[in-house]
Amino acid sequence: MKNSIFLLAFFATFSILSGQSIDFAPVGAKWYYTQHSDNYPYPAEFRLVEVISEQVFQGQICRKILGLTEGCGLPTTSYVFTRNDSVFFWSPYTLKFQLLYDFRASLGSSWLIEGLSAGPSSDSLRVFVDSLSQRIVGSDTLKVWHITNLGCYDWGNEIIEKLGNDYFLSPSFCLCENGPSGIRCYADQSSEYHFVTYPCDTSILISGTSDFLLNNAIQVMPNPFNETINISSDGTLNGYVFRLYDHVGRIVLAENLSFGIIKIDTGHLLSGMYFWQINTLNEQVKTGKIIKTTP
Repeated sequence: MKNSIFLLAFFATFSILSGQSIDFAPVGAKWYYTQHSDNYPYPAEFRLVEVISEQVFQGQICRKILGLTEGCGLPTTSYVFTRNDSVFFWSPYTLKFQLLYDFRASLGSSWLIEGLSAGPSSDSLRVFVDSLSQRIVGSDTLKVWHITNLGCYDWGNEIIEKLGNDYFLSPSFCLCENGPSGIRCYADQSSEYHFVTYPCDTSILISGTSDFLLNNAIQVMPNPFNETINISSDGTLNGYVFRLYDHVGRIVLAENLSFGIIKIDTGHLLSGMYFWQINTLNEQVKTGKIIKTTP
């Protein structure tokens, strides 16, 4: 009975909060994300995304955003606008505005993000709402949508009111290397949130057996493969997840990793090209392509 009362109270509170309109990406808003450098010794740098102006674009009053990842997600410069708590972006591929965020989404609902690329097999992402919650960030209580997604794009597990996705503002194509991988800070004229203990614009050189240096020690083999895929590393893979996608971006296999050589049964898969990722909760560690052959 107590649990039932708690759940009713929670969803009542969430519903009241949901009635408030969300001003997403106001002029002056800034997001800082972690992004690893391509250059040795590969420090964890930062990517700044910011809203620089409000202007009429394609007949809509839009916010103009700089700093997104050309070729891996929304283009830079990008244009977005909000209507009824839904955020739309201009797609240069479909030449129309497409839905990016649905801040009205309820438990169990989903939405489709289209126009992310020119390729017919990788131009969309289906987002599913698994659960709802709240999070105290600074002095504010923010709504949180816990999500999963279907498609060959990297996006985090949470969408946070005002901030957007905790991984990156827009989905990043899963085969893009060294893309942004987790929010550090957010600020606008009325709010400032820090998710890290160091300054937002800090470059960090990670040493020892760090997640990033572990990148070079991970092996996914053989390639081509037949009945099994073997994953090995010089260090621990506890907390990492291996995911395999088919040619249209559907997840066909997911496996939690641990120590040593992990053997994954693939006998049920059809022959053809697959894409794989190894991720932690907030960071894409490594990606690649692999081919399955017939026995």
